Amino acid sequence: MAEKEELADMMSEEASRGRRHQKKAVTLARKRMIRKMAELLADRNCEKKTFLAVIREYGIEERSAEFLQLCELWDARHG
Repeated sequence: MAEKEELADMMSEEASRGRRHQKKAVTLARKRMIRKMAELLADRNCEKKTFLAVIREYGIEERSAEFLQLCELWDARHG
């Protein structure tokens, strides 16, 4: 399902080439990040180390409020 959405996003971006708005691109990237975080939180086999690595890959700084909130969500979900 996520692959279809990504393909649709890419096709939309290509169709609007030259007219693309930066805000829309940021929004699409943000949606993808949120979707990935939700998948990792739902996966009981995902280790916290992996989860934290993915958070860092998305450029979220370790001492930011967002990083701490994601860690709290992990702890609440996985104990």
